[in-house]
Amino acid sequence: MKKRTLLFSNLIVVLFIILGFMGVLYKDTRAYQELSERHLESIVKLAGSDIYKHIESSMSKPVMVSRTMANDSFLKEWLEQEPENTSDEAYMEKLYGYLGNYQKEYAYTTVFCVSTVTGNYYYQDGLNKTVSQEDEHDVWYYNFVDSGKEYDLEVDTNEANADMLSVFVNFRVENEEGALLGVIGVGLLVSSVEETMRSYENDYDLEVYIINVGGVDNSFTGATDIFIKEDTLQEVTGIKDNIELNETETSALQWFTAGAERKCLITKYDEVLGWYLILEKDTGSISHVFRERLINNILNLLMSLTACIFATSIVFFGYNKIVIRMENTDDLTGLPNRKLFRKQRLEQMNKKETATLFIFDIDNFKIINDTKGHMFGNAVLAMVGETIQKTIAGKGFASRWGGDEFFGILSTNKEEAHELLQNFMKTIAEDGDKMNQAITVSIGIVEVNHSLTLDQMFEQADEALYRSKKNGRNQITTL
Repeated sequence: MKKRTLLFSNLIVVLFIILGFMGVLYKDTRAYQELSERHLESIVKLAGSDIYKHIESSMSKPVMVSRTMANDSFLKEWLEQEPENTSDEAYMEKLYGYLGNYQKEYAYTTVFCVSTVTGNYYYQDGLNKTVSQEDEHDVWYYNFVDSGKEYDLEVDTNEANADMLSVFVNFRVENEEGALLGVIGVGLLVSSVEETMRSYENDYDLEVYIINVGGVDNSFTGATDIFIKEDTLQEVTGIKDNIELNETETSALQWFTAGAERKCLITKYDEVLGWYLILEKDTGSISHVFRERLINNILNLLMSLTACIFATSIVFFGYNKIVIRMENTDDLTGLPNRKLFRKQRLEQMNKKETATLFIFDIDNFKIINDTKGHMFGNAVLAMVGETIQKTIAGKGFASRWGGDEFFGILSTNKEEAHELLQNFMKTIAEDGDKMNQAITVSIGIVEVNHSLTLDQMFEQADEALYRSKKNGRNQITTL
């Protein structure tokens, strides 16, 4: 009897919920609007998270590459001696080769260097021009120098590449006394960045905009489909109300009414890039789909709600597991990825213990990929990841830092770390023979100095790696 009463009560409650739900949908458009907007917010937040991660990963590397060049002792020495060697072709070729190597290795459109003393603007193919305050296009250089910033990103035309619109990373080059020697940097086509953003626009049915507030003023005053000026944001979105840009790296969500449409905007500021990222989505498509579903499926409402809740639970549960795995583990090698490694390994180092950082990449990996294919290249990466994991088991941890680059920490001094990594190099060379492919790595080692920041230690390890590669690869360099 109690079971029947409970069942009957539940049926009555369900019936009233259904009737109330139908009445609200028909009569109370405000309640419907809030429901659809919450759903839309979830979509935009999910898209925002995906896009933020992509931009951060794709644009942080050019900054790091430019920083590496700006701190390179070769470049500093070359710039100091440049004024008295401008007529020496052999001396000039050293710089062109240096810039060309970076340009080829990372597939940048341009790798450039401007000398403070002579004003000469060099790039990978030679001398492009001499900058001048009378040349309108060169205003970027003088504004950047006057800004005192260590680096910035700017959108400008590229005189060294048929005036194609490009994203430039500018980095100061200074001597030991802090005197400015020049400006070094790289350029990427704006179109390549925008192409990726358009794919996200199509996938999530929204609009993406980037406002570069960190870059210095330059001769390019226009805008593109993605890169816009702050004062044109209202125009491109069709929003007449004042749009407040979020000045923190925490995403901020705002709702606006533009004509007959409701629009959701999420803004986020990236301090490293000096960019505002804005995502815009309207409720038009959701409103149409929702009303059509109501008209066609009103008699099956309970079944639809049950199926939707069940399916959504399964999808989000599965998605949550995938996201956790993707965020913390590199699928190919099974090693921790950069995010997990930095958080759980590097930041939890005992400051009283001796430790050593190491970084390595696979020599000529691009050639291996190009000649034997990506499947073979993936097999090489998996083998290297498995071998380093076995080699340092119980004495440290390693992660795949990105591409063919790996990073790790050992609870040993430099000498012991050198011995372990020598064994690692020997093992992968033997495994390479079994695969009929010469496989070697270049390694940089630096003992942890707890008085330095993590980024400073990263730079030292990266410098050691650079020396190993510069000196012929297949070797270990210890700083």
